[in-house]
Amino acid sequence: MKRLFIIGLITLASLQVGCSMTRGTFQPNTHFAYPNSNVRPLGHIVANTKEGSFIIAPELTKEKALKLVNDALAQKPGADMIVNYRLDTTYTVYPFYGLPLYIVQDIKIEGTAAKMDVGEQAIGETSKDSTPKAKVQSPKRKK
Repeated sequence: MKRLFIIGLITLASLQVGCSMTRGTFQPNTHFAYPNSNVRPLGHIVANTKEGSFIIAPELTKEKALKLVNDALAQKPGADMIVNYRLDTTYTVYPFYGLPLYIVQDIKIEGTAAKMDVGEQAIGETSKDSTPKAKVQSPKRKK
């Protein structure tokens, strides 16, 4: 009985051994920032999603990425976009007799949530505390 228990533990331990691979990208923002807008940071956010499948790795679809971005933006009320964000995808493969039996995909986004106020950028205004400077004239030369 003790021998069967040890063999069972070794089998379970060998099934839990896996190999992970992470790929990531860094982007300046998730949404278009209008040139005449003020972008105010609201704080750091992190969101992730995990999915597994047998034999064939799950795909990172557009719908999954948009859901992940929306879940992250929901952490900070009023957030419109994520700036300076990093999107990491980690695949973990759990082999069974050398074959990739179960593959887990873990997608993580982290960055700074920001609020964009469109059309409120002060363009071409001068500062109010500047004083006009007197014109300096060059001395006239005698002939």
